[in-house]
Amino acid sequence: MTKKKRSCLFCGNTDLSNEHIFAQWLQDELNIRKVRMGLQHMTFLGQQISERQLTPNTLVNGLICKLCNNGWMSLIESDVKALLLALLKQPTTNLSTLLKEDHLVLAKWTFKTAIILNHASNYRNIVPRRHFRHFYQHKRIPENVTVLMGFTKETEKIDWVQSQGVMHTGDASISSNPRFEDIYKITIQLDHLLLKVIYSPFYEYNYVFDQDDHVMIHPNLWAPNSFKIAENFHSFDIKGSLYST
Repeated sequence: MTKKKRSCLFCGNTDLSNEHIFAQWLQDELNIRKVRMGLQHMTFLGQQISERQLTPNTLVNGLICKLCNNGWMSLIESDVKALLLALLKQPTTNLSTLLKEDHLVLAKWTFKTAIILNHASNYRNIVPRRHFRHFYQHKRIPENVTVLMGFTKETEKIDWVQSQGVMHTGDASISSNPRFEDIYKITIQLDHLLLKVIYSPFYEYNYVFDQDDHVMIHPNLWAPNSFKIAENFHSFDIKGSLYST
């Protein structure tokens, strides 16, 4: 039997490369090339299922083709670099101005990074393949995906966690719905910067934004009047993960 040839997660091309999930410029900025990070998968209740210890310089995804890696994905990295560096160096300086100009650029970079991270995990891939294809074809984030940002004083050079820990109010039977398996939440920490991607396949539900330590950068820019610093990475991951009809 002929083994099926591997193809790009985004476009299906078979001329593959090794895509660094965290670009080398970011690794150098944070001095994290050889810092061990745990790729963690959590249960719905927040219990750790698995962890894969890797360093950013060895964290690559071999299912990204050369055209995607050196083309539109490289442009996303170029577009976000100045903004990301500014947020890492001075997180609360002119925050609203930066977001008004660049929140979509940051949201796209966060989404791209989060879904590729998921595919590099040693647990099941909780991001549907159609989200990779949609992002490639339309160059926009799929519907019902929310991207959030925050900051914490408890800094880690780099951290990452994924789960299906997203609550839906008003329907106790939702967990038995086959679409429940498509729910995902991926949270990334870069020093004091926190980024979170949440997806619900239940389009009759809307994301509930009620956390004053979260800034919504997609789909609609929303920043609290009095911005608070999150207690830590895990509290940011757990809080603000609610959809309601």
